[in-house]
Amino acid sequence: MTATEYLAPLFDTLRDWQEGIAILLGALLIVAGMLMNGSIGRRREQDRRRNETRAILAALYGEIVVLRDKLAVVSRLVAEKTLRHSDLAEQFIAENMPPTPLLFERLVDKIGVLPSSYVLRIISFYASYEEARGGLRLLAPHNGLSYSAASFLSPAVMAVQESEPMLRRMELDVGAERAPACDLGDAINVVDMLDQQYRR
Repeated sequence: MTATEYLAPLFDTLRDWQEGIAILLGALLIVAGMLMNGSIGRRREQDRRRNETRAILAALYGEIVVLRDKLAVVSRLVAEKTLRHSDLAEQFIAENMPPTPLLFERLVDKIGVLPSSYVLRIISFYASYEEARGGLRLLAPHNGLSYSAASFLSPAVMAVQESEPMLRRMELDVGAERAPACDLGDAINVVDMLDQQYRR
């Protein structure tokens, strides 16, 4: 018995089932295609989210660096005036008022897409920043009321110092160059001095 004769019944069976086998193979190919498309779609969505997260981080990083630098400059000036017992005139405060954050206000509804380790630190920075702006406004003469320079300096120093580790991590995540450290001048010493005076 030759191999052809031996395999003839198998060929006949396959010929009878040819249509069913084609349908089965077609169904398997459709399922495989759907699984592959789903995997590609998920990968594409992950890439889109990663790019969106990186873009938000880069934008906030740039704004935080600029705002932090401005806080440091104003902190040095306020600390110098405090040590010299100089009054802070309304003109000084108007000229040195840190700017209103623009990007944070526009991106606040997207903060939730960032890693949770960033969310609290970013919100904390902007809260301290706004507290410092409000504190600086209080330093202008108000109907004979006077406020301590710590009203501005304490939250300003906190915003500058506590943003440092976050900015270093952001630089790694977005591929930014390292921002220079901020010079607070005598601001920290003035805060300590005012704190000791308050406790007496």
